[in-house]
Amino acid sequence: MQNSLTLDAQTKMERGTGALGGTAALVSRRHEVHKFDGFVEAARRWADTMLVLSDQDRAVDGIFKDAGRFVAAMCAVSMREEGVTLVKLKALCARFGLLSAGRARAVLLFLRYLGYVDVWGRKSVNGATTYKVNPTFVAAWRLQLEAIFSSLALLDPRVGRLLDEVKDDAIFDAICASQIDELASDVDALNRFPEITQIFVNRAAGSQVLWYLLSFHRDEVFPSPKPVPFNPVILAERFSVSAVHIRRIVNAAINANLLKWVDEGHMVFTPKALANLYDFYGAQMSCLLRTAYHVLNLLD
Repeated sequence: MQNSLTLDAQTKMERGTGALGGTAALVSRRHEVHKFDGFVEAARRWADTMLVLSDQDRAVDGIFKDAGRFVAAMCAVSMREEGVTLVKLKALCARFGLLSAGRARAVLLFLRYLGYVDVWGRKSVNGATTYKVNPTFVAAWRLQLEAIFSSLALLDPRVGRLLDEVKDDAIFDAICASQIDELASDVDALNRFPEITQIFVNRAAGSQVLWYLLSFHRDEVFPSPKPVPFNPVILAERFSVSAVHIRRIVNAAINANLLKWVDEGHMVFTPKALANLYDFYGAQMSCLLRTAYHVLNLLD
């Protein structure tokens, strides 16, 4: 049923006419959102809003720390209705190839530590512990989805409709399921940029460092080529890691020719990083926009 709905949604998009129909058809071909008017502002707003959410809530900050935690949290919250078990969580996470069985267990315990899941008063069929996603977790994830849709609405105003719809539990569940399907089917987007993935996305606080660098300036280009103030001690305190860890991220990025110091306190993206990040965010936002279109078609 899910596959038939996805194909039907894509067919409708590809048959669309006019500017918005053309946008939908282009997105269906993947990785081309960065060619649209509004991409620069949308990409920068997304990075900035994710950073703000991370600053505002230490629990959210913990989930955003690396791709493994984020993916496991996304899979867990998608089980809001039926409850979370370790077996089901590992099965969903396996689609992304980012988490070992042991890591999935650790993240589930971490979510319990955050107060995002609670032990349910019932067992699964095989006697395994079932965890219930609590309202605090759902509320936090809704904020993350709203951040995404607010940014995507700059590419296609129709996406703004989901800012209200996401408050409905059934629509929330549909969005979460579609988000998993799209990201899992397009996980090669991460593999196309191994240095960005390994240095920033998969390292603790690496995405937060990247969001900081991407959102600092408000240029008419994305990413900005201008120098950004960079103090490892200040950023370490902000992102709840050690200054040594921040320096390791920076040194790895320098060695990969993604970042360089312009003076003692400022860094810039290299031309290689500017080109790769432009395409990397184009691929990610294409994937997320397809999720939005899929849910909009279900609503219609």
